[in-house]
Amino acid sequence: MKKSNRIIHKRVVKICLLVVTMSALLITVGHHPLFGKTLEIAVDVWHPYEDISNQQAPGFSTEVITNVFQSMGVNFNLKEYPWARGLKNVYEGISDALFTAFPSEERKRYCYYPDEPLAIEKWVLFIRSEQKANFQFRSYDDLINKSIGVLRGASVSEEFWAFVKHHKNYQEVAIDELNFEKLILGRIDCVVTSHSNGMVLVKKKGLKGKVVPLLTRIIKEDNLYIIFSKKTISPDFVNEFSQELKNFKKTGEYQRIYEKYFK
Repeated sequence: MKKSNRIIHKRVVKICLLVVTMSALLITVGHHPLFGKTLEIAVDVWHPYEDISNQQAPGFSTEVITNVFQSMGVNFNLKEYPWARGLKNVYEGISDALFTAFPSEERKRYCYYPDEPLAIEKWVLFIRSEQKANFQFRSYDDLINKSIGVLRGASVSEEFWAFVKHHKNYQEVAIDELNFEKLILGRIDCVVTSHSNGMVLVKKKGLKGKVVPLLTRIIKEDNLYIIFSKKTISPDFVNEFSQELKNFKKTGEYQRIYEKYFK
């Protein structure tokens, strides 16, 4: 073979190898669950987990999820909605994901839950301090004649919702702050919300000494998650997110975020 032909042959081989390598890379990337996609994430205002309008403290979940997505190389947009609207969007695939959510059977029909939770939280009642000596909550029967404030679309528990819907003794609002305003005005007898959220709102609204959590009975304690729409997100991506979240929890950055919001 002439020298010129050998040179041409080598170049052809190199080009072929390059084409094969690039093709394999494109196939691999092209099959990534979110290739070329920007996730649309629905988020509520729920302290201390999310408040994206506050750049200094956008929320525990917001900061954790942002770090995990960045480590995965995933692009995303956060958009604020009232909780019930955010749920509807993620059910219908208008939004790809929503945080921060407790588990419920209804949500599991429409959404994937990662194996790894963001945090653990408990639902409790908040009451006016003046009620503390006489307010009993040994069972739901003690609440039959009480007016209960609850966030529209909140999961709480199946037992709770069955009770209040049967007795028609609850009032729903779009944001938790309204419930605390109604409580201090005496328009409702108690508020059901997460312990962490309630304590933040007590401090924010200057209600320390006026409103307290009732901790003699916990309504529910459960994990909190980001949930992904089954209409737009694959189980493989959810599993990948779960593993990345598990890894992130082992880092010093995760510990810093946790202490920022809970210490």
